[in-house]
Amino acid sequence: MRRSQQIFFTAFLAVLMTAGAASAKKAAEKPQQVELTSEGGLEWDANKKTLTAEKKALVVRGDTAMGADKITAYYKDGENGRDGEVYQVRAFGNIVITTPKQSVWADSAVYEIEKSVIILKGNPVKLVAGREQLTARVLELWQNEDMAVARRSVMAQKDARRLEADVVKAYFVKRDGKSQVERFEAENNVVITNDKEKVQGDSGVYLVDRETATLQGNVKISQGNNFIVGEVADINMKTGVSRLQMQTEKGKSKKQVRGVFVPDGKQKPVKAEKRRAPDALKDNNGDGRKENKKIPDPAAAGEQ
Repeated sequence: MRRSQQIFFTAFLAVLMTAGAASAKKAAEKPQQVELTSEGGLEWDANKKTLTAEKKALVVRGDTAMGADKITAYYKDGENGRDGEVYQVRAFGNIVITTPKQSVWADSAVYEIEKSVIILKGNPVKLVAGREQLTARVLELWQNEDMAVARRSVMAQKDARRLEADVVKAYFVKRDGKSQVERFEAENNVVITNDKEKVQGDSGVYLVDRETATLQGNVKISQGNNFIVGEVADINMKTGVSRLQMQTEKGKSKKQVRGVFVPDGKQKPVKAEKRRAPDALKDNNGDGRKENKKIPDPAAAGEQ
């Protein structure tokens, strides 16, 4: 396609299609224009209502730019004679997305315009926000919520700290004119490690600036072969100080907090099992405490 034709179709797309249905927007909010360009030209299919760009394709909506090998925009006719609206954009191959909050690399992407959600897949998808790097097989960018949801083989890394889980939600915030990750919320098979310790649990919240985490469910904190286990833990990754406790029910702890310490690093750690209380500490009712037998008083025996 000649350059004059390319410019025509680019202008046509920008004028004809604006992103977002009126029902999904506030009355005072203006819909954002979608612009599609390409070095290889544009293909317009009026029957399928698509515009496809190949070879260094680029789609721009507001402050979000997405480049790829191939991009197809899907539009629908407007109501009451209005211009058409782009409702979805699909991209394939060498995808790069830039926003004021993050940069993302992926293999394929679906941009749901009306919801302002971008669903990316890759091996892996990589997101960079400030000094944080998040990788996963599937990543959802929820732009209106300033949030990203990562699924499958998820790892968030910053310097020596690594957070891994089946699902991780990252929440973004702007401070001092720069966007960064404020916190991570992790679910299922959560593991946080640094050069000092390893923490495991079923779910957890990690505050990035404070470098603190709260984990719940089957919590295990390890330093070398030494470890402690419990149900709830507050961890300070900066100081290495952790507080571990058990969940309580009606003021009573349901289980014990346990720790195993191996004096020689070459030895294998002993399996942590609940130890039975010595017989001397058991009572006749089996509640773990036994009354001490009275020692006979010699003086009293002499009086008898």
